[in-house]
Amino acid sequence: MNLSLEVQEAAYKLAKDILKIKENENVVITADTGSDWHVVEATAKAVKILKAKPLVLWYSMPPHVGKAADPYLPLKPLEAALKNADVWIEFNKSWLLYSTPWDSVMAQGTVRYICLVGMTSDMIVRTIGMVNIPQLLKFQKILAEITRNTRKMRITTPAGTDVEFENDLRRPVFTEGDVQGPGDYMLIGQVDWAPIEETINGTIVFDGSVWPPQELGILKEPIILEIEEGTITRIEGGIEAKIFERWLKGFNDPNMFRIAHISYGCNPGAKLTGNILEDERVWGAVEWGLGNQAKSFKGKVGSAKSHTDGICLNPTVIGDGIKIIENGEYVHPKLRPLIKNLLWE
Repeated sequence: MNLSLEVQEAAYKLAKDILKIKENENVVITADTGSDWHVVEATAKAVKILKAKPLVLWYSMPPHVGKAADPYLPLKPLEAALKNADVWIEFNKSWLLYSTPWDSVMAQGTVRYICLVGMTSDMIVRTIGMVNIPQLLKFQKILAEITRNTRKMRITTPAGTDVEFENDLRRPVFTEGDVQGPGDYMLIGQVDWAPIEETINGTIVFDGSVWPPQELGILKEPIILEIEEGTITRIEGGIEAKIFERWLKGFNDPNMFRIAHISYGCNPGAKLTGNILEDERVWGAVEWGLGNQAKSFKGKVGSAKSHTDGICLNPTVIGDGIKIIENGEYVHPKLRPLIKNLLWE
């Protein structure tokens, strides 16, 4: 299906309504050979329509993400361009998020960065173009407020997840897509935070998708993680579990086995596709990040050689005895009235 008009409309919405790009701003768009060029070009056009200055940086896709991608990157010219940008839009398939250039740019504190890794034409239409942005941001803010005031949580899933943890009420809870000046942002439709790492205990079962490593995506069999004090102590499952464990061990970095963050998915246009950026926004899903932990989470994991994310489908989430999600549907009384009109602004 030809979505050229819809892609252009969604790209304009991204540039104007989400990133709030202003006249004469320098906007750097990064893309690799795994990116969808239609999305890249439409976004550059949208930036130009807003009378800003687009610059597209395109290069060969690294086989790894984060700092593990550094050896494959044109580091000096990449950093030079990004440090002089007002806005950075990342469309790479193998993300620069958590890489050395990303660390350097974020430390500078002057760039509005949004992570839209692996964004496709179909995906930008469903997750941005068709979404009522103000209504979804309102929903996310209430969900974040509920979480921010919740101390003890338990998550279970039909696939076997049963994990408990506590939150540090002083740590931030992020509402992704709510761009408010310089900093790092993600695609709208996600609320994420870092629990108190040493309180995370139980079983986490990925039954949706996992990425990276490159060999994975939508899972054929569940990957079972046994967690003690925020660290993976055992991985069980079929061939995909073995691939995942081998990939984690290959970095020879103990922090790759630590829980970095958790998030709720709440984008009504998202569906499970194997693209982790979209998968972790599937309505009512829960995502766990392992490995490198951004400083903004104010957690205890810190740096790692890479990062990966896994999806748990149809969770039931209980916070301080109150159900927030039940079998993949938001049921908290403060959230239910906000679910209407999230699509088609």
